[in-house]
Amino acid sequence: MEKLGLKIPTSGDALLPTLSLIGVLVAFMCLPHSWQDALKLNSHAVREGQHIWQLFSAQLIHHNWLHLTMNVLGIVVCWMLFIDHQQGWRRWAWLPVIMLTSSLAQIYFDPEVRFYAGFSGTLYGIFAYCALSDVLNRRWLGGLILIGLLGKVGYDLLYLPELSGLAFAAHTGGVVAGLVLAFLCKILTLNHS
Repeated sequence: MEKLGLKIPTSGDALLPTLSLIGVLVAFMCLPHSWQDALKLNSHAVREGQHIWQLFSAQLIHHNWLHLTMNVLGIVVCWMLFIDHQQGWRRWAWLPVIMLTSSLAQIYFDPEVRFYAGFSGTLYGIFAYCALSDVLNRRWLGGLILIGLLGKVGYDLLYLPELSGLAFAAHTGGVVAGLVLAFLCKILTLNHS
């Protein structure tokens, strides 16, 4: 299908993984508030070895509908820019690694934040993975996006006030995981060709 000069793939391989992810995020937002609170990352509890599932579940919970909407829009933009890297279920196998790294970075590099929720750290990681994969495959639009992403993360780390409410540690953890995974995937691809 072509819309506004863009060729948008409509096959199940192209649409189903992304739509499923959005569906899961919306479903978690519809849970009762008491369940959502239990699924948010409680950094003190996780550091003590309790509620380990929150390392993953916190990435799927959002503070409110606006928070969720911003992340869903980010997923859609990422899908539109990098559909080549998101087709088929196998390409999503790295998602739990990014989720885990994002949560761990939030716990250990921003210990003042007791509760964390949101998909943005993982989303930053997906953008980093896709953008670097583009660069490694000599598609230079990914390079521009990667420069912008790294600039944003660098700015957040250097200049954002600690009380901004932005989960800069989770974002940074997601980016690091995405970059490492993109390199690993490229190395594995080269070794199998």
